Amino acid sequence: MDLALKNKSVVVTGGNRGIGRGIALAFAGEGANVAIVGRDAKALAAVKGEIEAKGVKALAIAADLFTAEGCSRAVNETAETFGGLDVLVNNASTSVSGRLETLTDEQLMERLTGKTLAYMRCCRAALPWLRKAGGGRIVCIGGGAARRAEKTSLPSGLGNSALTNFVKHFSNDVAAEKITVNVVHPPFTKTDRYPGRLEARAKQLGVSLEEAEKSFVANFPIGRLIEPADIAPLVLFLASPHAAALTGQAIAIDGGSTPGIFY
Repeated sequence: MDLALKNKSVVVTGGNRGIGRGIALAFAGEGANVAIVGRDAKALAAVKGEIEAKGVKALAIAADLFTAEGCSRAVNETAETFGGLDVLVNNASTSVSGRLETLTDEQLMERLTGKTLAYMRCCRAALPWLRKAGGGRIVCIGGGAARRAEKTSLPSGLGNSALTNFVKHFSNDVAAEKITVNVVHPPFTKTDRYPGRLEARAKQLGVSLEEAEKSFVANFPIGRLIEPADIAPLVLFLASPHAAALTGQAIAIDGGSTPGIFY
């Protein structure tokens, strides 16, 4: 299937590692020009080089998406450098977990500010550029905690469920302008942070790394963990002309791990 993404202008927040890196490289593989946004300059430079190696234009933007200025600059610098904007992928996130009694107000709000509000700010900044292009695509990566409550997932659950609600409202606002907005829910994903999480799991359970991994995999009916390469194809499809009638949706790529039924 030709996704018709060649020469499109794409910005991926949190594109310097993990799921974001996988998405950015997948877009580059389809011939799109890709900007990545993050706070780690060394990681940004490395991924920028990987994108350029695919024969497309690349841009690395060091920005703090906890601020309105950082969100606006990330989007505007991409559009100004590439001559417009076609696709915004909101992927940057924070990592905080715990329960109400153990979390401070600041920690509870971190996920809402550093993720949900940041995504909203990036959407606001992208809107004029997408209108100028005659339409476009916004894909928001929001974890599966929006659909399930784990022991320490309160901050993630608050942020991702709020994000999903925002996307539904916003998608209705812009649908007539040929702008689609969707959410992709990944579960626990095997990214570069996985080795640390695996060691922590082994220590928690008092077992070997092999046994710890089996305990993770046991939650996935497909018999393995989800990887960034599993997530990128759906994001690319949602960004393509083939998904023109698909908006306001939240789709899980979870290997069957979500226990509920969602439709």
